Amino acid sequence: MPVICSRNLYCLVIMAVLCTAAAPPVVCASDATAAVVVSRKIRPYLLVTEGILAQVPEKISDTDVFFLSPGDDLVTAQVTDRLITGSYDLVAAVGPEAAALIWQAGIPGKKIYAALLDPDAVSRIPDDACGISLRIPVAVQVETIASIFPSLQKIGLLFDPEHNQWFFDAASAAAAASGLSISIVPLQVTERNQIAQVLATNLELVDAVWMIPDRTVISEKLIQYVIKQALYKETGVIGYNAYFVRTGAFFSFEFDYRALGRQAGTLITDSLTDRDCRSVPPVFESRSNPQIAEKLGLNMEASR
Repeated sequence: MPVICSRNLYCLVIMAVLCTAAAPPVVCASDATAAVVVSRKIRPYLLVTEGILAQVPEKISDTDVFFLSPGDDLVTAQVTDRLITGSYDLVAAVGPEAAALIWQAGIPGKKIYAALLDPDAVSRIPDDACGISLRIPVAVQVETIASIFPSLQKIGLLFDPEHNQWFFDAASAAAAASGLSISIVPLQVTERNQIAQVLATNLELVDAVWMIPDRTVISEKLIQYVIKQALYKETGVIGYNAYFVRTGAFFSFEFDYRALGRQAGTLITDSLTDRDCRSVPPVFESRSNPQIAEKLGLNMEASR
C-alpha cells in the first residue's frame, strides 16, 4: 500500500509492500510498521533509503518515509509530531540530523541509524545503539590493503592528529598485529598549508600515501594536489571514495549506498525480534586502478 503523509511534510510516497501479483495474492508476513527519517535529499541518503525499502517488505507491512529540511524548524516539528503519534514499531534514521532527532525528541519504539560517518558525534545516541555507520573498521582496512598489495611496506597516513590520532593509533596497532611487513608512517598536519612540506619531506620514504576522511585535508583540490605530487615521486595514493581512483589513486574504499540500505533493511527486520541489536560494520567495496598500480610497480593480488 502506498505511504500517505501530510501534505505539509516532505514525504516520499513509495509502495512499501508488494502484496499483489499476477498469480494469487501474496500474504504479508507481519503487521509491523516502521518509519524512515532522512536527513536531507542528497543522492547517498536517497540510495540508502531505496535499499531499505527494497529489503523490508517481506517483514513490515507499512513503511513511512519522512524527509527533514535542514534549517526548517516547522518541518522538523511536523515530522517529530508524526513520529510520536504514529505508533511505529521501529524508526530508522538515515544521516546525522535524522539520528539526532529520533534520539533527542523522545520518539517511542525501537530505533536504528544508518549512514552516519561518526555516530559518537551525534548527541544522545547511546553507546549500545543499533545501527550501521560509514566507518569501516580500521583493522579491516589495513588487512584489505595489505592483502591486495602485499608489496607495500611503508604507508604514510596523512591526517590531523586533533581529528584522527585515534585512526593512526588503530592502524599502526593493526599493522603491527598483522604479522606482515607493513607499517603505518604518520604524516601529520595541523593546517592545510603544511601539506606541501610534509609531502616533500616524506614522499620518498613511503610506498603510498593513505588519505582518510579528515576535515583538515578534505577538498577536491587537495586530493588532486596530493595525487599529483605522489605520482611525480612514483608513489601512489589510497583513498576513501570513487573520486580518488578517477583522479589517479591506485586504490580506494567505496560504498554501494543501495547495498548499505539493504544491510540496514535487514537490521531493521532483525531488530524487531532481537533485543540485543548492536552496531555492525558497513558493507563496502574496494576499487583498484590497475594501470596506475602497474605504473608504480605494485603487484596486485585478487581484489576483495
